[in-house]
Amino acid sequence: MISTARIARTLSLPLLAGGLLVMNGTLVAQGTAPKKSAAAKPKPATPVDRVVKMLKAGLGEDLVVKEIVKENLKADLSSDDMIRLKEAGASDRVISAIMDPSSVGSAPAPTPAAAPAMAPIEPPPVPPGSQPAAPASAGPGAAPLPAVAPDTRSQLRRAAIDEFDFSTVKSSVQAVFNTQVDIGKGIRALLTTRLQQAGKIRIVERAKVNTVMKEQDFGASNRVKKGTNARIGQIIGADVYLMGDIVAFGRDDRKTGVNAGALGVPGPFGRIHVGKSSSKAVVVIDYRLVDAETSEIIDSGEARGESKRESKGFGGMFGVAGEGAGGGGVDMTSSNFGQTIIGEATMAACDQLAEIMNSKIPTLPRKQLDIEARIADVSGSVVTLAAGGNDGIQVGDRFEVFHVISEIKDPVSGEILDSKVEKAGDLVITSVRDRIAIGQYSGGRVAVQSFLARKVLQ
Repeated sequence: MISTARIARTLSLPLLAGGLLVMNGTLVAQGTAPKKSAAAKPKPATPVDRVVKMLKAGLGEDLVVKEIVKENLKADLSSDDMIRLKEAGASDRVISAIMDPSSVGSAPAPTPAAAPAMAPIEPPPVPPGSQPAAPASAGPGAAPLPAVAPDTRSQLRRAAIDEFDFSTVKSSVQAVFNTQVDIGKGIRALLTTRLQQAGKIRIVERAKVNTVMKEQDFGASNRVKKGTNARIGQIIGADVYLMGDIVAFGRDDRKTGVNAGALGVPGPFGRIHVGKSSSKAVVVIDYRLVDAETSEIIDSGEARGESKRESKGFGGMFGVAGEGAGGGGVDMTSSNFGQTIIGEATMAACDQLAEIMNSKIPTLPRKQLDIEARIADVSGSVVTLAAGGNDGIQVGDRFEVFHVISEIKDPVSGEILDSKVEKAGDLVITSVRDRIAIGQYSGGRVAVQSFLARKVLQ
């Protein structure tokens, strides 16, 4: 009896001769391999994948945003996606563009003359004793610091106007107005209006500052609707105080006359003197500019105003000769007062003093604040300082950024006395809030933990 194995071997001979093979019970043509299942297609890149790839390639923020808008790389990002993007160096603007490209619009094309955008900065740990990277500003292709226009309003000097003392001319004031009028307050009001309209000085209120403080205190109570209340602690300080004394207010007597004897008219002493008395109104203010921080007198002088018309006696101070009017009911800030003889002189004195203030106060030496702040956040080339408007930082200020190599501490209290640093780059402030300042950074790598910034004094 023939075995099954022998039959299989016998049957396989002609199959081999015929060019066929039996493999795993399947007839396969000789010289061919068995068919395999088709390979799985690669998973298409997601918008997040594409953006991460662009960021790792070193593309700047504007180019990445432009590509997101162009390709409509929109995605409903999860928290893990946003973390992944942040780790790759994506800014909030890039992440917002992915979530809604239509809200960004077309990204502006880079200016041909502009330097290439900086690659995202990943703050790496700096080994102790190692040297920081050389500032990028020293090498080719460094991103230049932006030219940020400072806030012109914040650059203006701030002045407070004190009430003018008029104790030496009270009798003249009584004679002119037929009553006691506080001309010190009146002249301050006139001068404040002129300085404010000129716009060369910032005028801060001091006479009624208690009213402002009461409003702030009232706003802090629960009786004021939140969001409409005045915040506490926002009163602006003054750089200088304008103080002064009114030393002349009233007549500037002048006498004119002729000798009758010269006309052939004899007199007791050979001739007769015929004369008349007339006067112009005059107002003189002695002023002082006082440093609000040190109380030092910075400048002093005199502002003098005269009327163009003349009058006879104090009764004519409110008109031309023969047209005098009582002044008890005249308001110094009214147009009627400016049309009087004494009003002309007062306005002229205020105009002259305002001109002096507008020319001298803006040119006073500006105090330089020595500001040092730690790095609070780094996002690409955008660096945030842990100091802001409350510390005197303004838009346009320039800082040098340093790598802290070591700190010198008090051996007893542990207080930091000084730091050994090396410069890493430069920072220009573009946005300021109360407690932080944000700017564009140009230089080597920077990290939050071991870097600080110092203001460049002009």
